[in-house]
Amino acid sequence: MRLPADGGGPGRGRDVQTSEQIADMLRGYGVSHFFFVPVILPEAMKRMSAIGITPVMCHGEKAAAYMADGYARASGRVGVCGAQAIGSSNLAAGLRDPYMAWVPVVALSGVPSAATRHRNLYQDVDDHGAFESVTKWTGHVPDDSRFPDLLRQAFRTAASPACRPVHLEIAGATGATGDAPAAGDGRAEARYGHAPSDRPQADPAAVARALSVLAAAQRPVVLAGNGVARSGAEAAVREFAEAAGVPVVMSLNGMATLPYQHPLYHGVVGHYGADGANRVLLEADVVVVLGSSLGSMTTGNWTLIPDGAAIIQVDARGEEIGRNFPVEVPLVADVRAAAGQLAAGVSAKAPPAWRDRVAQIRADWRREIADAESSAAVQIRPERLFAQVAAEMADGGIIVGDTGHVGAWSARHIQLRDGQTMIRAAGSLGWSLPAAIGAKCALPDREVICLTGDAGFYYHIAELETARRYGVTVIVVVNNNRSMNQEARLWDAGNADQEKNWSFTDASFTDVARGFGCHAERVDDPADFAAALEKARASGLPAVIDVRTDPAVVAPPSYGPAA
Repeated sequence: MRLPADGGGPGRGRDVQTSEQIADMLRGYGVSHFFFVPVILPEAMKRMSAIGITPVMCHGEKAAAYMADGYARASGRVGVCGAQAIGSSNLAAGLRDPYMAWVPVVALSGVPSAATRHRNLYQDVDDHGAFESVTKWTGHVPDDSRFPDLLRQAFRTAASPACRPVHLEIAGATGATGDAPAAGDGRAEARYGHAPSDRPQADPAAVARALSVLAAAQRPVVLAGNGVARSGAEAAVREFAEAAGVPVVMSLNGMATLPYQHPLYHGVVGHYGADGANRVLLEADVVVVLGSSLGSMTTGNWTLIPDGAAIIQVDARGEEIGRNFPVEVPLVADVRAAAGQLAAGVSAKAPPAWRDRVAQIRADWRREIADAESSAAVQIRPERLFAQVAAEMADGGIIVGDTGHVGAWSARHIQLRDGQTMIRAAGSLGWSLPAAIGAKCALPDREVICLTGDAGFYYHIAELETARRYGVTVIVVVNNNRSMNQEARLWDAGNADQEKNWSFTDASFTDVARGFGCHAERVDDPADFAAALEKARASGLPAVIDVRTDPAVVAPPSYGPAA
């Protein structure tokens, strides 16, 4: 491809190389970071660096995918990651979490060319199938001429409702060489660099029906799910809930829908949920479901929504509506768009008796957990640590949380202020550190705290070196109970022969962090946490705060029939 003499951009009036075309297209989509493990698109990487895109070389392909995932969740842009052919299956493994969480990621990988297929090429395995279950679409780029149109299709597919990861395999073990003149139309479609790219509204007749059902409700509840965060619908949902006077409960991935002190905030529901939130949901007669698929974790194995409750379900994915519960009014729409439609049509508030009832449930629950959240015990109680994290985090800060015990303690004790937010693993232990690095790359001016346990931290601890190398000043708070104590019951806790199957050597995370050139603090007394966090901020380095918590304290089962 030859640009005309009056054309814009680098390469004006001369042949444009494939490497330039690839990098320029990514820039056209608003990509600022490319997370990868060598070697993939090496010439394009050089071009990316020259035009302001930062290639971030990680220590594992799964971590690269997690970084792209965190980048996308924090920014609302499409995350991009890549690996050479031999790393493809590892890259695919990292797409499981963004696939489950409906996050737009474009994954690029090399694949041996047709000329070497079935000839025992070194490291050659057909990895195409590994991507099929964790992507919305996977395509094959046979030569440089097809890269532009297929990259456009990849971004289009990833960013369009409903968003999910996509994959392009590029002929050649390391992808295109970039040494040949570019072929094809190298334009980018910028609208697909952000997600969701489109916001379909709900059928007005269905909205009217939903408002009629809501107006007749005696005990209405809003259940805000992951779709609220993915749609950027927090403000619209707040407007709707305030107009209707309806209490809001949320899934773990929707917990930033309202700040903790908002009068309509009633907590996180589900297996890891707050008991008060589960009680509120169990008493509802109408449930307005905004962007939740009502899966097992959110509904306590499908037991937390009362029989006979009328469900109004909003989701951009029509196939998800009614999957797990019969739905009175389906609204196939973008969550932000539908919440705005509902807010505009609300004519009455929830009955005062119901509002008083849920306020009492909330007050009782908060009184029940107050002692643990303020405990001065050494070893530290995890309830105290998790209450402290958001309380001490900067305004506008982002918590990037792991799964397992981190999910359980977060649901019960994280108290976000207005402007703070939290994103968390959809189920992959160890996700949080690389995802936090990706989030900080996307939003470098906001404080990003990775909240993980020691078991999760071990998965990708080497990525501390990545953060140090690129100056990504993420702060890692480790709930360190020297064990996977959530699993102890499976191994006959107290049986010395089995203890090694759930408890760890008391390793020094501070020594490890300092060995990578990062800042590190150890906290044994909860009174010292705030000072340790301030020192981490002031260091100007990636930082680890090793918080020693009580291994005997395990999150209790949440209230509900399944418990």
